[in-house]
Amino acid sequence: MKLFRKSYISYLILFVVLFMSFMISISAGSVSVPFINTVKVLLAELFSLNLKTIPEVQHDIIIKIRVPRVFLGMIVGAGLSISGLVFQALLKNPLADPYTLGISAGAAFGAGLAIFLSYAINAYFKTLLPLFAFFGAIATVFLVYFLGRTKGRVQILTIILSGVVVSYLFSSGLVLIMSLLGDRSHEIIYWLMGSLAGYHRHLITAAAVIFIFIVFTFIFFRDLDLMSLGDDQAKSLGVNTELIRLLLFSTTSLITAISVSLTGTIGFVGLIVPHSMRMLFGPGHKRLIPASVVAGASFLPLSDTLARTVPSLLFQSGMEVPVGVVTALFGSPFFIFLLIRGKKRLWF
Repeated sequence: MKLFRKSYISYLILFVVLFMSFMISISAGSVSVPFINTVKVLLAELFSLNLKTIPEVQHDIIIKIRVPRVFLGMIVGAGLSISGLVFQALLKNPLADPYTLGISAGAAFGAGLAIFLSYAINAYFKTLLPLFAFFGAIATVFLVYFLGRTKGRVQILTIILSGVVVSYLFSSGLVLIMSLLGDRSHEIIYWLMGSLAGYHRHLITAAAVIFIFIVFTFIFFRDLDLMSLGDDQAKSLGVNTELIRLLLFSTTSLITAISVSLTGTIGFVGLIVPHSMRMLFGPGHKRLIPASVVAGASFLPLSDTLARTVPSLLFQSGMEVPVGVVTALFGSPFFIFLLIRGKKRLWF
């Protein structure tokens, strides 16, 4: 473990894993593309080469379908990972992530509302689903933060409880919408399980915004280290804890809102990745932030690859399962591990 904490070799390993996850994810799928053909197609696109030996079908599958899908997984995986990491530091809670604070529930309610309105009023509302999900998540953030403030200060326990209550509130509203939709509620169910499929017109813009927010978060790595020790110690060392918490809470909430609006609710990424990196790199956020970003950008595309390939191998039907199912299969045992580990007081 000391090698990971003291040497930049660890970052090289992470970037190698990221590159390999990218290559594997765009090669594997219900339609298998030979690895060498994948390399040739990418080189042809990068250097404007004309390789007639590559079947056009394989070229289109890689460039038009898989590369955007994998890129989306990398962006969302990095965003959810950094959000979970920051929430855990700000709230001093090892189990904090976008689900804990109700952000995902708010986004799900917004998406469900868009689907309901598309059937009740006009199908046009379905095209606005990402926008509804985004504003649902943002509304949740403001509500949770407002409820968590007591006498002008944010109380950590109160904000966690507020997140749980608000999550139940929006979940109840979503159940009501699903009951009104009846048989057509399957669209909401599929969205709730998360998916990287589909075309997103604003993917590049969303990626740029998330990247800027991640860089902004990294600026405060020292403050996060001190706040992890407790507000009193952080204040004694000159940290404006209220301001930093407001800034980072808002930034990471926006990252989560953008991510969830693109893919639906994908759970456990913000829980698995930060803790795994903390075990390797230690508690220092100067290393943790970039490590979590790279690891998250590797983990989600690989999970999506499993979601696309394993069902096809088992049933030979070309089917796939939502990526949220795969992350949940990984995340649930990891969650149990954290609970057991927490009893021994080993976190942070």
